[in-house]
Amino acid sequence: MSEIKDLKLVICDIDGTLVTDKRELTPLTKQVVLALHQKGIGFGLASGRDVTELKYLANKWELGFPFDAVIGMNGAQLWDELNHKRYDYYMMKREWLKEVLDIMRPFDLNPYIIVDDKLYCKREDDQIFASAKRNGTKIIVVKDESDFYKRENPKIMFKIKEDKIDAIMEYAKERISGNYTAFKTQPIMLEFCDKRTDKGYALKEYARLNNLDLKYVIAFGDMTNDNGMLKTAGYGVCLINGADDTKEAADYITEYDNDHDGFARFIIDNKIVEL
Repeated sequence: MSEIKDLKLVICDIDGTLVTDKRELTPLTKQVVLALHQKGIGFGLASGRDVTELKYLANKWELGFPFDAVIGMNGAQLWDELNHKRYDYYMMKREWLKEVLDIMRPFDLNPYIIVDDKLYCKREDDQIFASAKRNGTKIIVVKDESDFYKRENPKIMFKIKEDKIDAIMEYAKERISGNYTAFKTQPIMLEFCDKRTDKGYALKEYARLNNLDLKYVIAFGDMTNDNGMLKTAGYGVCLINGADDTKEAADYITEYDNDHDGFARFIIDNKIVEL
């Protein structure tokens, strides 16, 4: 393994990467994040969640400092802590959101979107309750389907059973107009967003805004929506539990999965920090 040195920023996906399957930050992972900060290496998050929610995790995890960079909504949002400024990029147009609903109608799924701190859905169910509780969002059941496309939005999401999601994703991809795309962000999560939306794009913007050479950045991920970020960073690392296409996009694959401190052990084993 080649030496990884002179890092300036570590940027990390959350679910399936930084936290366990129970969405817990382990003591060892927290210790590594704190050690990175103490060493002067920036630390940031990149997720499909809203940037406001992501920023709050620094307090929830009791880190004692804010994240240096926060990429939200798969790259449609960026928070730059150094300049204390938020940026918003590509959005799903209203007609695209309507088209997605029409495409997915045969499957009787429960679409939902996030607007500020509110979760808009077709109906309440256990998955919606769990998501709202986990993310601190208020549930609003739409009165009419048109509520989903009253305004542009970074994405629209569907929870689908793991044994059916691949077939439904292919069905959808064959019917979309070409302006947006569909991909899995979790084994049971299918998301639609502008095809230009990419965590890698937001990472490039953060680097440009802060005069940061991307060769000094290491990125961690596990799913297709992380691929662009892993390719953009100087070093791209996929968790061993990650998707096959994400492993192909990465420079490295961790020895341990997300339930066994794969992120933290990679940082330690490569002597990026010493505990």
